Amino acid sequence: MAQVIGWLGGGGMIAFVLILALRCLTLLGWMPVPLPDWRVFRREEPLLRPARLSRRDYAAAFVAVLAVQWAVLFFAWLTLNQSGGFGAFLTHFWQRFTQAGDSPHYLFIAQNGYVPSGEDAKWIVFYPLYPLCIRLMSLLAGGNFELAGLLVSQLCWGGCGAVALSLAGHWLPRTRAVWAVGFLAVYPFAFFSMGVYTESLFLLLCLGCMRLALTGRWGWAGLLGGLAALCRTQGMVLLLPVLWLWLRARKTGRQGLKSFGLLLIPAGWGGYLACNRLVFGDWFAFLEFQAAPPWYQTTKWIGENLTQHWNLALQYPGLASFIYWPQVVLYFVVLALLFWGMFTGARTEWLIWGGAYLGMTYLAGWMISGPRYLLGCLPVFFLLGRIRCTWLRAALGGLSALALFAYAVLYMQGQAIM
Repeated sequence: MAQVIGWLGGGGMIAFVLILALRCLTLLGWMPVPLPDWRVFRREEPLLRPARLSRRDYAAAFVAVLAVQWAVLFFAWLTLNQSGGFGAFLTHFWQRFTQAGDSPHYLFIAQNGYVPSGEDAKWIVFYPLYPLCIRLMSLLAGGNFELAGLLVSQLCWGGCGAVALSLAGHWLPRTRAVWAVGFLAVYPFAFFSMGVYTESLFLLLCLGCMRLALTGRWGWAGLLGGLAALCRTQGMVLLLPVLWLWLRARKTGRQGLKSFGLLLIPAGWGGYLACNRLVFGDWFAFLEFQAAPPWYQTTKWIGENLTQHWNLALQYPGLASFIYWPQVVLYFVVLALLFWGMFTGARTEWLIWGGAYLGMTYLAGWMISGPRYLLGCLPVFFLLGRIRCTWLRAALGGLSALALFAYAVLYMQGQAIM
């Protein structure tokens, strides 16, 4: 069965990329031979007139996504039956979201930078932008780096709600745009947005990049995309949907020198490589640390990784429901949504963005944080918001909210959710 899962996952991604490539060539008028008049190749929903949204709407989205996470985490804490009231909850929250998982590593970099030798040299595998933001915020937080990290993440998460609403409003009618933000807010692992992790900052930069690219502001879009690539590897995938939007815009007129702004996206990743060069004298020093304990992470084909996840779920049943089963299930759910979008005329930039993000994420061997990483596959939430059937949207939203609460309970218990 594990081999079948691997073949289906890898083969499905290959099929998706091939069909999407034909669709892109057809829509650009670059196809050298005519294709069948199938809507998968030719039909794409037009850009709507942007939904009318006010500052009050954006403020409400900012507050709502934060309120959802705080409420979920508080009620998850109540299931632990601990005494001490709200103060005890805050103490427990502080411990779980500043001292668990990767949080201490980001805080170390924020305080000390990268170090060239010793046990702490391996933290070069974590990208520099988020620790830098923590360090800057600490100047306003009285030198408290933990508080600074929480402030950066939660302010960015609120910003994600507002910018996601603005972006969705350019693609979807107002009601469905609100639904898209709602799906983002109740993603089963969205609680990581509240702690000392890169998720919130990365999502905000990605959303901002695409929002600016939609209106042809290539320089600013490239800047935010470059910062996203300085935050996480997957920021590089923004180059593909932004390039697609640029190619479509170029069909209607010259884009001028501002087009060079697109180069800022790979330049952001180049900044991370430069950090490696400055500290270790090797542009790709992080690869050696990544392949060593405790990560053992190298690039492998998607099918091979899915096979491994399946086998590890059977080998370690205690971790399966926290790590391995969600990684397998979510991969196929996201891929199915992308196929559905492609065959029903969803925006091509969604498909390019989502497919590239999913593929890059699942090329990582020995991955244990796939469900958290998929919070960054933002086109999924626009696709879910696009569903026309109200009861189906409500059912999926309710199911996602229940899963969010369940995993929040497990995380607050101290389970191995990474």
